[in-house]
Amino acid sequence: MILLEILLGLVVALGLYSALFAARVERAYPPRGRFVEVDGTRIHYVEAGPAEPQGAPIVLVHGASGNAGDMVASLMPVLSKRYRVVAFDRPGHGWSERPSEGDISDPAAQARLLHDGATKIGLDRPVLLGHSWGGAVTTAWALDFPDDLSGLLVLAGATHVWEGDVAWYHRIVATPIIGAVFLRLLTVPGGLLLSRASVRGVFAPDAAPEGYAQRIGLPLLFRAGHFRANSTDSGRLREHLARQSQRYGEIRVPTIIVTGNRDKVVWAKLHSYALHDQINGSELIKLVGVGHMPHYVRPDVVIDALERLARRELPRAGTHVVEPEAPVAIF
Repeated sequence: MILLEILLGLVVALGLYSALFAARVERAYPPRGRFVEVDGTRIHYVEAGPAEPQGAPIVLVHGASGNAGDMVASLMPVLSKRYRVVAFDRPGHGWSERPSEGDISDPAAQARLLHDGATKIGLDRPVLLGHSWGGAVTTAWALDFPDDLSGLLVLAGATHVWEGDVAWYHRIVATPIIGAVFLRLLTVPGGLLLSRASVRGVFAPDAAPEGYAQRIGLPLLFRAGHFRANSTDSGRLREHLARQSQRYGEIRVPTIIVTGNRDKVVWAKLHSYALHDQINGSELIKLVGVGHMPHYVRPDVVIDALERLARRELPRAGTHVVEPEAPVAIF
């Protein structure tokens, strides 16, 4: 009896702690942009740019376990000096709502939603950048809406099927009842315990910038709804890419692919190199010694590629190797 009371007390305490944490995080990291409604779903985006922007507008799409803040903290400050730049929260991430109907874990479904949102806010033939999971979204966008784009930059993009299993917690979240309990009781303490090591792992072998998690609002991830969306996206990505990757030869949008050759999160050879082989006329930039976060480690290379596409220059077809140099600080 005493053990049961202790267990019930622990459950109540964890549930209360998680609820209070979510409320506190939402006050600490409120929406920093605006909302556009698409088919009844509110999509959050952050926009910046000069009064008279140059070239094509630029759309930035973040990867898994994050939100638009990742792009706002890295690429937006420099790009927005000359271009109209919009960073979207993907559906269910950050402050964007997630549709309750349809399979929104499909990158093509997310691409349709963001494409319609971009059209609604007046983005005329933008250049797309998709990082990591966002690379699956932007390649789907290029496949389904090619006439509405000026260019595509796939940055360490997850584009092809990989071997191995998904992370254990994705399987737990997908389990009926147990998943709901896990989300409401254990996501917050577990996430806080592991987040620092996870950030180091994502940046490895490069060093993560000081204060990265706070800069992008990473704690928003540990809210139950956001974590469920991220877990569902990650857990189901392979099945969607199995179909989508068969079509990459259809992409005719000017395309630049940027990857670090020491990326251990999204393997360059399996994803970026294969994508380059499938897209006729694409440009592949290999960053020697760089991991999964080139937009922080070599923002100069990423920004140059984006600006070339925004100026509607054709990619420099073929493979180009960029040797390491002193890291460029962006914080």
